[in-house]
Parts: sequence; structure tokens; C-alpha cells
Amino acid sequence: MREGIILEILEDELVGKSVMSGEGFLIGVIKDSVKDEVTGETKALLVAPSGEIELQLYDIDDKGNIVFPVDSLAYVKDAAILE
Repeated sequence: MREGIILEILEDELVGKSVMSGEGFLIGVIKDSVKDEVTGETKALLVAPSGEIELQLYDIDDKGNIVFPVDSLAYVKDAAILE
């Protein structure tokens, strides 16, 4: 599933969903999104990290959230999966 399909899902449905690695490890929970200021297009999702991951492996914002480009995630019924 690619970016276009994720964008079809209402953001309210994504907030609170778990983000899992392809191997099945919990990365964290989606807190918010980052939008392009001009187009309004969702560019990234902000994920509150779980205590079980190594933060240095990820792009972290100034509030400690992991920043995932939308096109790096696939959406599955109850979780977003990192590809």
C-alpha cells in the first residue's frame, strides 16, 4: 500500500494507531501528521516512540517524536507497518 492509499484514510483514523516494523516490533503510536504548508498534503507522520526501540536509528523531531515519511508506511487494519 502506498502513499495515495494512506492519504485516503482520514487522519483521525490514523492517530492512536500502532506503528510496527516489518519484523513485528512495536515502534510507537501515531500522534500527529506533518503537512506541506502550500499544498496541505500530508508529508510525514509523527510517532511517539515505544520504550523498546533505539531512537538513534530514526529521524526524531525536537519534541522526541519519530518522523516517518508517509510513503515509508503501509496501512494494515489496526496498525501502520514500516516498509
